Amino acid sequence: MSLAAGSRLGPYEILGQIGAGGMGEVYRAKDPRLAREVAIKVLPASFSADADRLRRFEQEAKAAGVLNHPNITAVYDIGSVDGAPYVVQELLEGETLRAVLASGKLPQRKVVDYALQIAHGLAAAHDKGIVHRDLKPENLFVTNAGRVKILDFGLAKLTQVGEGSGPQTNLPTAAGTEPGVVMGTLGYMSPEQIKGRPADARSDIFSFGAIFYEMLSGKRAFHADSAGETMAAILKEEPTDLSVTNQSISPGLERIVRHCLEKNPEQRFHSAHDLAFDIEALSGTSGQSAIASARDSGRALRPMAWLGPVLGALAGAALTYFILRGRGHGGPTAGPAPVFRRITNLSGAERSPSLSPDGQTLVFVHRIGSRAHIWAQRVSGHKPTDLTPDCDRDSYSPAFSPDGSLIAYGSRCGEGGIFIMGASGENVRRVTSFGAEPAWSPDGRELVFSTEPVVTPYGRMGASELWRVAIGGGEPKKILSTDAIQPGVSPHALRIAYWALPIGGSQRDIWTIPYKGLAPGEKAVPVTQDPAVDWNPVWSADGKALYFLSNRDGAMNLWRVPIDEASGKVMGPPEAERLPARDLGGFALSRDGRSVAYVDRQTTYAIDRLSFDAQGLLVGKPEEIYQSSLEMSDFDVSPDGTMVAFDSRGGAQDDIYVVGSDGKGLRQLTDDAYRDRHPVFSPDAHRLAFHSDRSGRYEIWTIATDGSSLSQLTKTSGDTVIEPLWSPDGRRIATNTGKVTTIFTLDEKGGVARSQQIPNPSNETVAYGVGWSADGRRLLCSLLRLPDRMAVGLAFYSPDGNTLSEPIPGVKTAGGARRGGFLGERVVFIDADGIHVVDPAAHTDRPILPETDASRYSFVTCRGTNCFDIRSTDNADIWMRTSAEAEAR
Repeated sequence: MSLAAGSRLGPYEILGQIGAGGMGEVYRAKDPRLAREVAIKVLPASFSADADRLRRFEQEAKAAGVLNHPNITAVYDIGSVDGAPYVVQELLEGETLRAVLASGKLPQRKVVDYALQIAHGLAAAHDKGIVHRDLKPENLFVTNAGRVKILDFGLAKLTQVGEGSGPQTNLPTAAGTEPGVVMGTLGYMSPEQIKGRPADARSDIFSFGAIFYEMLSGKRAFHADSAGETMAAILKEEPTDLSVTNQSISPGLERIVRHCLEKNPEQRFHSAHDLAFDIEALSGTSGQSAIASARDSGRALRPMAWLGPVLGALAGAALTYFILRGRGHGGPTAGPAPVFRRITNLSGAERSPSLSPDGQTLVFVHRIGSRAHIWAQRVSGHKPTDLTPDCDRDSYSPAFSPDGSLIAYGSRCGEGGIFIMGASGENVRRVTSFGAEPAWSPDGRELVFSTEPVVTPYGRMGASELWRVAIGGGEPKKILSTDAIQPGVSPHALRIAYWALPIGGSQRDIWTIPYKGLAPGEKAVPVTQDPAVDWNPVWSADGKALYFLSNRDGAMNLWRVPIDEASGKVMGPPEAERLPARDLGGFALSRDGRSVAYVDRQTTYAIDRLSFDAQGLLVGKPEEIYQSSLEMSDFDVSPDGTMVAFDSRGGAQDDIYVVGSDGKGLRQLTDDAYRDRHPVFSPDAHRLAFHSDRSGRYEIWTIATDGSSLSQLTKTSGDTVIEPLWSPDGRRIATNTGKVTTIFTLDEKGGVARSQQIPNPSNETVAYGVGWSADGRRLLCSLLRLPDRMAVGLAFYSPDGNTLSEPIPGVKTAGGARRGGFLGERVVFIDADGIHVVDPAAHTDRPILPETDASRYSFVTCRGTNCFDIRSTDNADIWMRTSAEAEAR
């Protein structure tokens, strides 16, 4: 119904229309009984017969009517005239937050002011069991006095409130709020709302996080060209770091926003009260007192006391302190709030930190072009020094000796192995002919190392071993033959901690063994045994705890578990030691345990198309067809070039996705807790083969490209089979185990008819299948040297003749690519330098796309005259947390 100025609605005199929306029209009116102006919201008469709309309208009025808070719009009355229901509300003077944002960038102090008010309003509603479910800038109103009001509880859902938790409401749940019905506003909805699952107070916290992000950055957290892509972004992607959109934003503010935007509701703030508390702690102002002052004076809220440059230095520390308040355990987070500071700020990524015993010098890995070098930098300085300038190959995993005089590291220099140099890069010498991830014994006389380096915890094959060597000379001794990587020696040389993949399994857990190795019949002692990815174990200075990285709360961060150093027995559950970082990519402790250096990592991924001419020359520049913050690991392109399938790892799930080769139409095929990886298309592009642990061990599975008809293909014993490669004729699927490549021949119904193994060149070299020729008669193999699995060449395998060729002449380095491609008779592969094209007939190896400081290539496959790669762009800096006592010294 339309109301003219001067008309009456019940006792109210209409003064004019304010606006209209999906839930009705809003009028300015006067209540003569109390001599005040009010706002009246009327449901249009054309919808008054809609029972669902009427119920939602009534719920909005009743839900808001039980609330009495300065940050929630007050509801005065409810009624009905001529069948049209209406609700009478507080009249507000000002504009919506959407209008405020449209007028320009907000000062950071005002953003925090508004965020704190919204958090207090939400806390008041949640205390009464009311969830808003449609929080967005349009439903937030900023008055002329600077007060923020939450509007429109039209989608509110009443939850059960336990005894003693506050006043009860017996209001019914609104129609349309049951599980399975998607309600809310796109771009601000939580992942559980998009999935049609029940939404509680934590759903409002996610929406709050999206609004907080937009206020700080001026950009929407989740916004794409289509509704489907926006929903996919909310479910799987992370918004750009706030520090990229606004460099003045403190790490503490970014951490609060990220904590709100966790995909898993269990990992968000548990309540709006906790959220408000951390915002107050960060800003140094009591929001309640500020609100009370504004209410009493009738003036705008007073500006918060802003700490300027000091806040930038202390924000992360304050946040961590308050997140961990009340934990009551020792270690790096005990005592007064620690100090946080960025140590490195080079282009690209800095990784693998190691601190000198006094905590004053940091060594780390940084890439110059296509070479990863070891660098050193004083913690108090800003000028890093390249310690390996003469090495023409990658170096990695540096580790200070116990007295700080030496640095051990892994390298591919020369023939590769473990090297030692002085703390300033002098007197370099080779200790072993293989190995990585060296760890010092407490007396500095020995090194324990694994045979593989850690690039990422997500893509390993489970074939590393543990060895020990005296630094003065002698042959290395094997400690452990089963998978083990990234060892750490306990402070009294009683045990070695490491992480590993169990035989036939996919979990990444932490274990310990005695320093001298296992006695006959003795077994490794587990430290963690759960689905989380656990890695990078580091002993505390006193040997009473192990620190490690884990994604057990959704994001990769620091954890601590109490342990008995002598026996390896775990003495309690893991405890979070959260650091203010989006994604931890490694960490190290100082010898006294007062400082921790950690990698704050951000990586984006893209799929590029490379076009070649008849001579195998690159035509033009690579064309990016798809980009995402999803961690894309392995992928394939359909035979007709119209679809791309990839797996995404690094989060709580490993799932398979399909997207058009034009970057449109992203579709998620698997969505569960199993690890689904390495998709490849069938020749007709109707199905994908991939490996998955959904049977309890890695086997090959297939699924239709529309997500239907999931089925298990292989049922093997012994070593698990992974990384399928479907031959172009559809007859065969090649798989790898890390020790041997097995080819399965399929029958007419698509089942396994028989299998055959590729003969390895020798006991010291493995032939690792990476790509089929277009006619399916040859399989390209990368030749990997044992035990460190360093690539030493390329060869061809003929399944019909069961023969492996000699290494292809002219290949300079083969770099360990897990997928290669054919351009006619030419071969494309990736090594440590970037992407290469090899002409076997001409014996030439030509690099075409070198790696840079930031961009790296991890995967390549070819179809016809086009090849496709996965390119990752890294931006990782090393930060340091130091105890207040150590900082004061």
